[in-house]
Amino acid sequence: MKLDVLNKYNGEIIDSLEADTEETIKEKIERTAKWEYRLLNTTIQERIDVIKNIASVLLDYKQEIKNLIVAEGGLPIKYSEWEFQMIEKGYKYVDWFIDLIDDETQKDLESGKVSTVKYQPRGLTIGISPRNTPMSLPMYFWGSSFLTGNPAIIKPSTACPLTMKFCLNKIIENDFPFSAAYDLVISPGNQATKIFLESDMVKNIICVAASHTAKDILINYAEFLKKNTQNFLGVNMINKPFKNFVFECAGNDAGIVMPGVDLETVAKWNVIASYTNSGQQCFSMKRIIVHEDIYDEYVELLLRNIEKLKMGDPMDPSVDIGPLGSRRILMMMEVMVGEAKKHKNVKILCGAKKIDTGKSYGLFYEPTLVEIPRENIIDFEKAPFLWREEAFGPVRSITKAKDIEDAIFLANHSNYGMRAVVYTPPEHIERFTRELQAGSIYVNNEPMQANISTALGGWKDSSWPSGIKYYPRECVQTKIIYNGSPENERALFGISVAEIQSTVKN
Repeated sequence: MKLDVLNKYNGEIIDSLEADTEETIKEKIERTAKWEYRLLNTTIQERIDVIKNIASVLLDYKQEIKNLIVAEGGLPIKYSEWEFQMIEKGYKYVDWFIDLIDDETQKDLESGKVSTVKYQPRGLTIGISPRNTPMSLPMYFWGSSFLTGNPAIIKPSTACPLTMKFCLNKIIENDFPFSAAYDLVISPGNQATKIFLESDMVKNIICVAASHTAKDILINYAEFLKKNTQNFLGVNMINKPFKNFVFECAGNDAGIVMPGVDLETVAKWNVIASYTNSGQQCFSMKRIIVHEDIYDEYVELLLRNIEKLKMGDPMDPSVDIGPLGSRRILMMMEVMVGEAKKHKNVKILCGAKKIDTGKSYGLFYEPTLVEIPRENIIDFEKAPFLWREEAFGPVRSITKAKDIEDAIFLANHSNYGMRAVVYTPPEHIERFTRELQAGSIYVNNEPMQANISTALGGWKDSSWPSGIKYYPRECVQTKIIYNGSPENERALFGISVAEIQSTVKN
């Protein structure tokens, strides 16, 4: 089956790819899995040297890669630099990750003997990446897998597979010595995921998707295990092995603005945080919560900055808002805004207009701000859908808080907890950082920060297992080695434990 990848702005066919079939996916799994032991016997330093060389290779093709990101992803060219630099810097400074996966020592409390704690590869790892990050997440999956000695298959979104395909081809062309240990699967998500779940050779699945998609994958896996149950002497036994799952899911991040801060600066930062890449980022600010004493002034400043945003051709360096990734996103924005308007006293403060070409490209939704009164939120099950779920597009809500307790309550009044951003005088910082339920909290700073030292994920439904994560650590498993041989003791202490004990007794 041919898969046409379209330019999200003008609909031109960028390239046509042959989609993977069930047979080719299984072949790729079998081929890459054979590399487990070979990669296991390489050293961290060997792998680091290769990754740093790859950073240089990618840098040679920087403009071509950025152009692909813009064309297939719709991300404005001014923001594609960030997408590229995430990997360029991550690969260049890959030594930073060594402490996460390097061997450690552990002393026994009773004997005093020292053991070694090793972090070793889990095995064949699958990285499933979303449409909104054509380069950064798929290449982060690839780099994390290779750094930790795992063969890997990356499944990018079928809407934007070309950037990752281009990067991987350039790596292979430059004599990457382990090319057969890594591959791409270009296939609809349901088909590929089913095969990944059913293969005993797949040991680790790292997936960035909506929390509802993640839960559906777990349900499908449970159903697969159930089908492989056998009864032996009256006991049900499930004969398929566990897999390791890591899900980074949705964000419905709150941004809190309190009296006593520079409102003009905060308004500029919040517009960037809310509408970059047309709001199609899991860590975008989506629910803005403002203290009632400054609410009117802040809303005016916010609207003034929203008006300055420019929609259009993402190749234009002055454009802030590029096309949406799909017709489904356009429809979802319409539905969320329309449903919110049915609630009492909800106001559309700006936007809520679309540009619809009738095609699967050239789709825009104007940056939109919806005012949701506090009383419409308290009963969570009856709150507007826009408050309860992530708006993965340029639609944001704003709500008035009575005081600091109310601001914290409203921020936590969500099923998600990826990030929270707070603008507040110093005397309130400790309370906010202690009580807000989010994996990352940014205080009095630009909230769009993301770099190699930023862990991903969050609390509650923003991640499973809950918590922020570094992907290299999720690609390894722990092994503890008790070596009581005299040679080992002498290597560690210069004298054996028995000799030490004998000296102490004498």
